[in-house]
Amino acid sequence: MTRFLRPALATVTSASILARAGCAGHRGPPVPEIATLQPLNGEWVLASDESRVRQVQFASQDGYGFTEETMQSVVALLAIRAQRFVLEVSDSVLAVASSEPEFSFSLAMDGTPLEVRDEDGRLLESTALAWEEDAPVVRRTLPGTGWVSNRFELAAEGTLVITRTAAVRNYRGREVEATTPIHFVYARSTGSRP
Repeated sequence: MTRFLRPALATVTSASILARAGCAGHRGPPVPEIATLQPLNGEWVLASDESRVRQVQFASQDGYGFTEETMQSVVALLAIRAQRFVLEVSDSVLAVASSEPEFSFSLAMDGTPLEVRDEDGRLLESTALAWEEDAPVVRRTLPGTGWVSNRFELAAEGTLVITRTAAVRNYRGREVEATTPIHFVYARSTGSRP
């Protein structure tokens, strides 16, 4: 007997993401030369984002859906949106300081994860820095639940584009990545140094 599995589809509208807002990095390419990263330094202000209109979809092709708790945890991370932040890159750390506490961090350039554990030592969350084509990628992982990553990249016109994507674990334990990312565009604050 043949069993037909319909893909389980979870769709999260960005409006509901914003309303609900309440893995250690993998060793990849080497850290780029610090001089090439200096243009990322400075204060950045949100110019535009797709989060209010874009739907984030997770299509589980094996027919297994997602728990409500798992989806809520990842949706809460997807909903984080900083209006303004300061980005600083040095030889040893990449740091973001924001009025949005969930979007503030200081991470080792070599990818050493920043971990949050409970009283019993159980890992609750891990955030780490990795590199893709000389662009920093910050991935925040909730073990057994999913992850959200932010890729920071300078566009030709001098704006900073953060590409956010995510993955959620389905009932079977498979990681299902979002079908489309969300883009946030930031302009350099007046007087901010490159």
